[in-house]
Amino acid sequence: MNFFSRLSIQSKLMLMLLAVSIASILIISYVGYTSGKEAILENIYYQITELRNSRARQVQSYFNYVQSQAITLAEDPTVIEAMDSLTDGFNQLETQEISGDMVSDLWRFYEQEFIPRLQMNVDGNPTVLTYFPKHSIARYLQYYYLVKNPYDLENKSRLDMAKDGSEYSKKHQKYHQFFRSITTRFDYKNLFLIDSETGNIVYSVHKDTGFATSFKDGPYAYSGAANLFETLQNNRERGAFEVIDFSPFRPSYGQPVAFIGSPIFQQSNLIGILLLQLPVDEINRIMTGNFQWKKDGLGKTGETILVGSDYLMRSQSRFLVENPDNYFKELAKQKVSEKKIQKIKANQSPILLQEVKTNSIEKALQGEEGLGILDDYRGVSSLVAYAPLKLADSLDWIILSKIYVSEAFEPIQIFGKRVLVTTAILVPIVTILSLFLSRRLVMPIYRLISGAKKITSGETNVVVTVPSDDEFRQLAGAFNRMARTIDEEKKALEEQIRNNDALLLKTLPAPIVKRLKQGEKTIADKFPHVTVLSANIVGFDEECDLMSAEEAVGLLNDIVSAFDDAAQRHDVEKISTVGTSYLAASGLFVPRLDRDKAVIELGLEMLRIVRAFSQETHLNFEIRIGIYSGEVIGGLLGKQKFIYNLIGNTAKIARFLMIVNSVEGKPNSILISQNLYEPLQEFYQFSKMGEMDIPGRGKMAVWLLSDGGHKK
Repeated sequence: MNFFSRLSIQSKLMLMLLAVSIASILIISYVGYTSGKEAILENIYYQITELRNSRARQVQSYFNYVQSQAITLAEDPTVIEAMDSLTDGFNQLETQEISGDMVSDLWRFYEQEFIPRLQMNVDGNPTVLTYFPKHSIARYLQYYYLVKNPYDLENKSRLDMAKDGSEYSKKHQKYHQFFRSITTRFDYKNLFLIDSETGNIVYSVHKDTGFATSFKDGPYAYSGAANLFETLQNNRERGAFEVIDFSPFRPSYGQPVAFIGSPIFQQSNLIGILLLQLPVDEINRIMTGNFQWKKDGLGKTGETILVGSDYLMRSQSRFLVENPDNYFKELAKQKVSEKKIQKIKANQSPILLQEVKTNSIEKALQGEEGLGILDDYRGVSSLVAYAPLKLADSLDWIILSKIYVSEAFEPIQIFGKRVLVTTAILVPIVTILSLFLSRRLVMPIYRLISGAKKITSGETNVVVTVPSDDEFRQLAGAFNRMARTIDEEKKALEEQIRNNDALLLKTLPAPIVKRLKQGEKTIADKFPHVTVLSANIVGFDEECDLMSAEEAVGLLNDIVSAFDDAAQRHDVEKISTVGTSYLAASGLFVPRLDRDKAVIELGLEMLRIVRAFSQETHLNFEIRIGIYSGEVIGGLLGKQKFIYNLIGNTAKIARFLMIVNSVEGKPNSILISQNLYEPLQEFYQFSKMGEMDIPGRGKMAVWLLSDGGHKK
């Protein structure tokens, strides 16, 4: 080691004080300015790049999610049944007569309601004749579901059944609530079922002028949705999935609409196409961080946007949201046509209207990903992070994050002006000497700072080496020991978190665990359609007196574990086990049309499980079960020890039926009420137990079901 490295920190500082004047300190300040500017640039580039990548992952994740959901819905038995049934009901309307008054009323609807709203978003002068349905079925259904619909244009979907007495309307009522709940729960703008042969839109949740028309020869046969239908019709592969980019959709009054779709098969036959209308609001929420730009570190001018291969925007503009007056003034300066500006004002969105043709977009369209100081779509110099974003074969978008250069460098520019004035008086010799000494002094500090940054970013396996024999070496040693301790504690903490997550999933339903980890303090939901099973093993407590504690607990654990496995097979959610009582439900977190049958099947399997254990152990115990369906409230209870439980009249009645069955029923049987008996009587053989006063429901017949009660 040389002489300088053997000096103590105090000696080095003394040497620097002797060699450096006040002028040299100012020079270091200038160097600090330069380094600070680079650091700010690096930090902002890192921030906008991470934000761009994060938004890209979120958008990709969202499209993967809707892809899986579209395919799953297309394969759902209820959707397949609805497609077949509604198509049949649709075709039966061929013989329905439509009067001249009905045609006149429908024409008036197009003339007064549809065309004026469409005209605000399209070029030219649209006429009723262009869009008026040609086929009698379309006119018939649009008359009853648009003209005679008592709800306004935004709420036509609230009509469950038209009062026309047709078989189609009966089938519409049967399935409409199911499909409407899907669009509401998952925030889709619309859902279409299309006959794969004719292209007829036999069903849509939200009724508009596209309802009941044909994508083959109807007024919207050349729309993006029609192209998507044709692609899926030609594909004819089970599990296929296609996306169509945003384009003006006339039934939605010419507003930008994107669709996803998947084919519907009945056995090996293609019977229909499922289309889902993507919510623009969800993409905007992702790209704007729920309109919280400042919280994302984007200051006053930063934003992240999507642009299509046609150079048109696919997401909301921050400037339109926060300062619309200035935004439209900028558009006028850029010589954007007044008509296009009026369309953006009417839609409150630049999607498919504002052109973004910049160098960053051009590079991204060529497949490049990068950073730079470039002009943005408003012609303002900005720090930009851009990249291509391919979401599907038909979706080649560009994603970019940006912030104005003037905002990014504002603090350092103020400081820089002050430093430049001061540094003009410095002596060159002092500058060189000061720079040399300071660099030698701060080199170990830089290494320690680098190590600290790695730890801050999450990399805890860090070792810092300092080539000197002074206090810095001692500091590096202490730092390395600290890093090792942090690394060990991090691994222990991660292991503990994994164990805690696994324990929570064994105790609570997975959706509740997810919400609990997201920080929800009070978890409570009301579920309108849930079937609840309440069971109790009768006689087990008496038999426990003849067994050891290990035998009694082991046997009960085996029985409850068998119940849990059965509940999982039937896709029924276990709620709780208290002693010999067992509570389960179906339809809590995922709506199910077959929830009643699933719970009955679980109950029958529980009867068989208890009978098998009783016979195997030669002990005298049995199970009594009560089942009821209705509205329940589910909530997370407790502070130190959590339990998820059901409250409300439905859970209470299920427990009441279980108690009645224990007192007055038959061994190993299920007791249900009249409202469950009616939809299930064609599948099972029930025996009437009589009538009794159900709490909160009054007099009601109750029915018993034993193992082996399936109808053949």
